[in-house]
Amino acid sequence: MGYRKTTRRIEVSLKGHKVYGQDTEFPVAYARGKSLGEYLHLMGYSETEDSTERGIVQQLEEFADALVSWNLEREDGTPIPCTREALFGEVDNDLGLALATEWIERLGGKVDDAGPLPESSPSGGPSLVESVPMEALSDPQPLSSVPA
Repeated sequence: MGYRKTTRRIEVSLKGHKVYGQDTEFPVAYARGKSLGEYLHLMGYSETEDSTERGIVQQLEEFADALVSWNLEREDGTPIPCTREALFGEVDNDLGLALATEWIERLGGKVDDAGPLPESSPSGGPSLVESVPMEALSDPQPLSSVPA
């Protein structure tokens, strides 16, 4: 029995983003991952005939094709459908670019930064290193051929 490969789903969250992540609600989308070959092609590293045509538009189209769900709503509170058409037709350009950029970064291995610990975080106990004696060891005794 071998490892069963599944398509990775990537959470694309703008929590903490300087423009979108300040409120209690923030944009979150889920998109499918890519195979290594697809990722390299997306980033323009493959040597196919159209590799010179790679660019932001192609990356946005790939993101649109990979979308699974999101929590985006119109100003009246109705959900924006999670479709290619909605991404290009209803989502603000800066929001669409921010989501696609986050997706591409996560494809490349980006993980969340936990940030500094809060002030209320308790300090741990004393370091074990501080309790280890640091005196020089005695010189080793010369070996003798006589059994002890």
